[in-house]
Amino acid sequence: MDVDPRRLVVLHTVHQAGGIAAAARLLGISASAVSQTVRRLEQETGVPLLDRADGRAELTRTGLALAAYGGRIADELSAAERELTGTGPADIEGPVVIGSVLAVLTTLVARVTASLVEHHPGLRPELRETSAPDGLRALRQGALDVLLITGDQEHRPDPPPGCGLKVLAQEQYRVGVPAAWGEPPTEAAELAAVPWIGAPEGSARAWAHARLVTELGLPDRPTAHRATNWSAAAAMVRAGLGAVVLPSSVASRTPGLTLLPLPVPGTFETLVLHRLAAPGRIAAPVAAVLTRLAEVTLDVAEELSRAGLLEREPVVRTVLV
Repeated sequence: MDVDPRRLVVLHTVHQAGGIAAAARLLGISASAVSQTVRRLEQETGVPLLDRADGRAELTRTGLALAAYGGRIADELSAAERELTGTGPADIEGPVVIGSVLAVLTTLVARVTASLVEHHPGLRPELRETSAPDGLRALRQGALDVLLITGDQEHRPDPPPGCGLKVLAQEQYRVGVPAAWGEPPTEAAELAAVPWIGAPEGSARAWAHARLVTELGLPDRPTAHRATNWSAAAAMVRAGLGAVVLPSSVASRTPGLTLLPLPVPGTFETLVLHRLAAPGRIAAPVAAVLTRLAEVTLDVAEELSRAGLLEREPVVRTVLV
């Protein structure tokens, strides 16, 4: 019997996460890819590994046994990665300065910073709110160790010298109009006639809006209003001031917003930039921050999913170190 060990790791993740969709979020791949991997493993072994009756996805006795082997493989791979990157489980202590734009700070980074001390009592995290340009400058000058910003997949910034860049999460954009408008516009001609809430030039939302204008053939004219952050966009929506393009997780939680079934080209990203201790090596305090970021981001995605606030699952990168 020729079994691909990578598929055993996927099976272990399904068991650990409690289902196909949750495992997909842990692995940063689609749910269909997880299902296909498990089915290929069943073909290799010749026995069912998941009980799919009544819509369930519970592991069979054989599935549990193989998942245990997958867990040991995953542990060995993690140990090897920590050995290579110098991020072992030794006590972590010392200062670490984290910069974040407001959007990520309020939804994620404040929560991460508070939990760091619980996991590493010797660590002294310092959180600073910043803009993306100021944060990149501070990272380049050595004033920050970790920087969290939002971005657009087609327009990622180059990390400063001596720094790395990782994608923490990816999601789609959505178009929404104020519910106060009543019957929402759906045709391009209707959308061309309504006011729009724009975003600062060079921001992820601005790039997404520009692509939507091109995709639908809307007139390329200045937006009626401009919102620098998501809170301002939400206030403008509640006031009925205009249509808006937002990341899916934000749009689904914005009160008074009716989402339109229009695909928006591109992908919204949450990015982590961090200092390197040496080429390919991450200092232990920075590695601790990256680990907690991945874990808490996954927790937030799970919470939104359980609350039914996500129409499409975000992709969360759970291995950052």
